[in-house]
Amino acid sequence: MIIDALGKWGARWAFGDPRPSELDPVVLLWWMKRRVHRERLPARRVVIQFDFRGERTGSYWLVLERTDVSVCLQDPRFEIDLRVAADVDAFYRVWLGRNSLAETRRRGAVRLEGSPTMVRGFAEWFAWSPMAGAVRAALARRATARVKPSRSGALSAAS
Repeated sequence: MIIDALGKWGARWAFGDPRPSELDPVVLLWWMKRRVHRERLPARRVVIQFDFRGERTGSYWLVLERTDVSVCLQDPRFEIDLRVAADVDAFYRVWLGRNSLAETRRRGAVRLEGSPTMVRGFAEWFAWSPMAGAVRAALARRATARVKPSRSGALSAAS
């Protein structure tokens, strides 16, 4: 309970964009591993290959099963069901709740390749960061605070 409260406070006041030194794809995939909705996975094994671009480039894999989730730093030699090509910083922002996956895909910073079923399922398989909701709420509050109605009722930017 205290951890959640501190996390929400941090999401509201402290979390900004990650610094380049914090953009570690392996750490990100370990966080994701812990936040899989296993009950939402297909009945069969799903293998996702992540091809990250940016400061730390490379390919990594998540092997998802209802009974286990594995992070692989080497090709697990299973058929790839879904490929995720992404700027590591953009994917971090999705994980943290600063940007939506749909918005980031529209901008081309994240690309999903696979069957339509796999592409649709991807966003539903992960709980994302435990602080994503608080981060989104803090960003919405900041955006609302920046625009205030003037005395005439017109909207103006807050200073």
